[in-house]
Amino acid sequence: MKFLDNNTHCNLKKNEKSKWIAYFLWLIGGVIGLHLLYLRRDRQAFIWMCTMGGYLGFGALRDLFRIPEYVKDVNNEESYMAALATQMKKKKKPPFSVVRLVGEILVGNSWSYLLASAVPQEEIYGFSVAPLIHLAPLGSALAVWTIGNIGREKGDLKWALVGAFMVAPVSVYHQPFSNFGAILSAVLFNWKGREWRKTPNIRKPLCKRIAVLAICGLFFSSLWLSYLYFNATVTDKHGERIKLRDAAKNFLNSPMFLEFKKNMKAIYDDAKENGFGNAWSNFVDSLDPFGEKHALKVLGLGKGATQEDITASYRKLAKEWHPDRHKDEEKESAHEKFIEIKEAYEKLSIIKKERASKNKRSEEL
Repeated sequence: MKFLDNNTHCNLKKNEKSKWIAYFLWLIGGVIGLHLLYLRRDRQAFIWMCTMGGYLGFGALRDLFRIPEYVKDVNNEESYMAALATQMKKKKKPPFSVVRLVGEILVGNSWSYLLASAVPQEEIYGFSVAPLIHLAPLGSALAVWTIGNIGREKGDLKWALVGAFMVAPVSVYHQPFSNFGAILSAVLFNWKGREWRKTPNIRKPLCKRIAVLAICGLFFSSLWLSYLYFNATVTDKHGERIKLRDAAKNFLNSPMFLEFKKNMKAIYDDAKENGFGNAWSNFVDSLDPFGEKHALKVLGLGKGATQEDITASYRKLAKEWHPDRHKDEEKESAHEKFIEIKEAYEKLSIIKKERASKNKRSEEL
């Protein structure tokens, strides 16, 4: 089978992809499919973006060994195309791939679950959209169809849809059955809908490809945002659930965040007034890298405390919190407090000693 005429072949030669550039892009962005975008495998790149490189990088790692084949494919290399044509003559359908089938099922399940999770369970402007949850199998079908159309294989979406929605009547009464939608969709698609892609892929303009990926990315992101805003919850130590959006709002009003916001504003004002260098020093100091501020707080002292102040406070607090001065039920907490006081004293003493030694050397010089 002849895939390309001579004129087309000459034009493609001008736009040949480099194996080494593909490897470089894999190295710096394999998890998000940069090498796949370069090699015009946009569907596969989108799957990688949605699954962190094909489920925690497994797919991206596999690409390390497949890049040479991908390059031959996109460049329509003569020997590769001849071997592919021979294979197509021998087999009416592409050879079965366990990796592709597993990928279709895994991604299909995750997209179906995401679609179901994104449907708000509360009324919006007085209307309930909860019944849309039964469209969740559509996620499975789209995932199976997308993965099934990667590379030199293609297939009809209808078979993926039929397989995915076969469980819809049952899942209405028992939602967990929807998990079988991805399996049925993948099986039916591979059995009935899969065939060879015998014509070369149309080389679409880069701006059009990016636009399509951006639209798909926005839709995918909107599902996550819908889930996080409407349905996501957090559980406290008492087992009580609260909406994530309410928890986030409460966090923004919490003393910890307000204190952090206050410190950030002080650093910004400092940078504006005294320059970035001075502000950076103050920022590092606010992080308390040596633990000096925390130690002073434990001993109930201020910034300018002397060694005498530190020793006097330590003796007083150590005597107060010594475990032998507390009842049995209080001994454990008193012991922890006693250890904290002791560590704070030792830390401050070391810091004071090192600073005194440094100042003495400076004066001698």
